[in-house]
Amino acid sequence: MKIAIFSDSFFPLVDGVTISIKNNMEILSKKNKIFFFVPSETCKLIIPNSGYIRLKSFHIKSYKEYKLRIPSFVRAYKELKKIRPDIVHIHSPFGIGWEGLIAARKLKIPVIITAHTVFPEVASELDLKGFQNSKTFQKLTWKYLFYFFNKCDALITPSEAMKKELIFRGLKKQIYPVSNGIDANKFTFSKRKKRKPTFISTSRLVESKHIDVLLRAFNILKKEGSEGKFLILGKGPEEKKLKEYAIKNNLLGDVQFKGFVNPERMIGEYKKADIFLTASTIETEGVTTLEAMSTGLPVVGVNSRATPDLVDKKTGFIAPVGDEEKIAEYMIKLAKEYNLRQKMGKHASKIAKNFELKKMNKKLYETYKKVIMDYKKKNNKNEVD
Repeated sequence: MKIAIFSDSFFPLVDGVTISIKNNMEILSKKNKIFFFVPSETCKLIIPNSGYIRLKSFHIKSYKEYKLRIPSFVRAYKELKKIRPDIVHIHSPFGIGWEGLIAARKLKIPVIITAHTVFPEVASELDLKGFQNSKTFQKLTWKYLFYFFNKCDALITPSEAMKKELIFRGLKKQIYPVSNGIDANKFTFSKRKKRKPTFISTSRLVESKHIDVLLRAFNILKKEGSEGKFLILGKGPEEKKLKEYAIKNNLLGDVQFKGFVNPERMIGEYKKADIFLTASTIETEGVTTLEAMSTGLPVVGVNSRATPDLVDKKTGFIAPVGDEEKIAEYMIKLAKEYNLRQKMGKHASKIAKNFELKKMNKKLYETYKKVIMDYKKKNNKNEVD
């Protein structure tokens, strides 16, 4: 099979989208040909049977790690026409995504898109002079997303929770829930020693991840007299504010901002920790949560999107969104009860194995075949009619 990937996000940028593309295409490239349509000045992955078409893009002023392209359609169309892939898989509904969609439509190639991110809620990362926080903006961006989704032949969501939300919001397209998957052979279970607990959070430092809520909860924990350390992994525009809060509240002795950590080193960071924290409200799956669970970490999360589907009473605790006092209560409980941490961590590791990468990759490939087959049936029927 020939697979064309269109994405506005690509390495050296490391996020859930780029890691998902890398992990899945590394496996599929062993028996298939992969063609990456990606922004200019991006890296090549060491993947066999792959080709790269770089489309000129520019940095976003308010978030330089990301790049955008103003579509011209000509080059993407010409390159796609030469390749003649069996399917086009789009990973972002913006400049390069539009290139893939329009070119594929003209060439009669089936198109599938993965809804990785709830864009209306991550737009706070952009500087739109406050408009991004208005109800009008939310309404317009959801309308825009659905307009793009409806032009594709099918949609992949990383979780059942995201599929349900899109259906609830009125999307009528065929939706396939397919996890991005985690490498369970890499993120292996590790029994933690009885020690002063270390909490860990791994994400981009952006408003929608609500690391500030976790810091406030940790501050409550310290004021209550509980011991513990807090590792914050990641970079982003909220870093300065978070560090200022830590300094103001005398937390720097127990809070460590580790910045960006290479994905290959993440397993080591998880194994330094005892409890995983997330206050994010935008997780369409929560890959870092799954990675942490796979290594044996109990989770304290919030009641939003996919997180409650992963975390139950056997694997951790779910607090109301933005409730730092309840999060702190659960953190203190786990900090004090070593046996509870171990029990929840073991069960969390078992749950995470259900999302093993090779299993999920096989499901992705079967989804490709289903979409291609349905597209051919539809086209044949239209020709007969």
